[in-house]
Amino acid sequence: MNLAALLFDATLPSHTAVVDPDRSISYPQLRADILDLAGALHSSGIRAGDVVGIQLPNGIDFARSFFAVLAAGAVATPLGTHLSEKDAAAQLREAGAQLALRSGADIAALLKQPHTALADFAAAREQDLACLPFSSGTTGAPKAVELTHGNLCANVLQFAERVGITAGETCLSMLPLSHIYGLTALLTVPLYCRARVVTAPFSATEFLRNHERWQVNTTFIAPPLARLLAQHPLVDEIDFSHCTQMISGAASLPSTMARAAMQRTGVPIRQGYGLTEASPVTHLSVAESPLNSIGPPLRDTQQRIVDPLSLQERGPGEVGELWVAGPQVMRGYSGAGPDSYGALVEGWLRTGDMAYTNDRGEVFIVDRWKDIIKSHGFQVSPVKLEEIVLSCPGVLDCAVVSGAGDDGEEMPVACVVADDSGVEAAALMRFVAERVAPFERIRQVRFVESIPRSAAGKTLRRVLRS
Repeated sequence: MNLAALLFDATLPSHTAVVDPDRSISYPQLRADILDLAGALHSSGIRAGDVVGIQLPNGIDFARSFFAVLAAGAVATPLGTHLSEKDAAAQLREAGAQLALRSGADIAALLKQPHTALADFAAAREQDLACLPFSSGTTGAPKAVELTHGNLCANVLQFAERVGITAGETCLSMLPLSHIYGLTALLTVPLYCRARVVTAPFSATEFLRNHERWQVNTTFIAPPLARLLAQHPLVDEIDFSHCTQMISGAASLPSTMARAAMQRTGVPIRQGYGLTEASPVTHLSVAESPLNSIGPPLRDTQQRIVDPLSLQERGPGEVGELWVAGPQVMRGYSGAGPDSYGALVEGWLRTGDMAYTNDRGEVFIVDRWKDIIKSHGFQVSPVKLEEIVLSCPGVLDCAVVSGAGDDGEEMPVACVVADDSGVEAAALMRFVAERVAPFERIRQVRFVESIPRSAAGKTLRRVLRS
């Protein structure tokens, strides 16, 4: 089934579907606008299988453009608005885009041309390509990921079942919709659930005030927003009483930060997990899950914990690489071979994340395999150390990366954003040393103005290492 048809080809409620800073649109009008724009795309020469780039800010224009491309039978490739002209052009070339919608003016120009709105959504088979998002590029050059209508429809149904959004409630979706987390979890799933999606380009003040303004029920966050909720002075002035849950994704959320945000807002936080190559969601915590767990896998999703070197399966409590399989797993990387650069092994997706499970099958992420610090024969997790550093008085933010010691061995280096209390490097290293094994101790502290992160909230460790 065409993903757009899954969302809009059934009986639609009359209430608001999407709200942005300029306007709002109802479900019936959004459906009509999608089919109208799809007709305009068709009249401009776009045909089934053609690729259309979408580089638009969060809002109604993004929503109708993305689903219009799918409604026309074409393939959407979303691009972040933060990309430079050079990087955007490179991604459009790699995706093979025939057209790009990059402003409201582009949409208006299409709609001015003679055209007829489509009467219905283009038919699509499960294996037909729907979307070409780009992987984050946190460990290398971004790759175009082939997601089919079957992948995306499956993930919408899987995540909707677990997340528990109900018709008519309000979801706050201010993370980038051009990122696969935003596209599926923040936009598509709430629309499938018939919720009201409040979205806008990000602003810290507006993010906080929108909770009260729109009586938000579900908020989607990433670790930087949890940090904002834990530290921003405006939080104490906001009424969060309508908010029943916050869903955190895009990167691991330190439990220290999660607890601080929950104490400030009174709202429970659930951790999710996924990756672009899985449409993206594979896990979401449930009520009984520990705060630092991403929970059990979604329905129809299998998981394995595998030693990344020997490829032997690990048992509960043993750390290894998380492998997943399910209907949401990508067809492959565009232009790659059947194994997609080694990411796919007999239907299993190697996530690159080190993790372990408990006896209930709930998963705990340890760190990225490529980020693990190898020090004197031991493996050191930056995420574990970051959790401890963040609990040190005077620390606002931090990231731990590998550095070279005098003996040539890797060593943990803490990059720290400090408050005005004057925390000293020696005191911070002592604080950590009292809480970890000798091989895990921080060997150097660098005070920085900010921690570089991607638009989705992932720490850019390679920038700090360089």
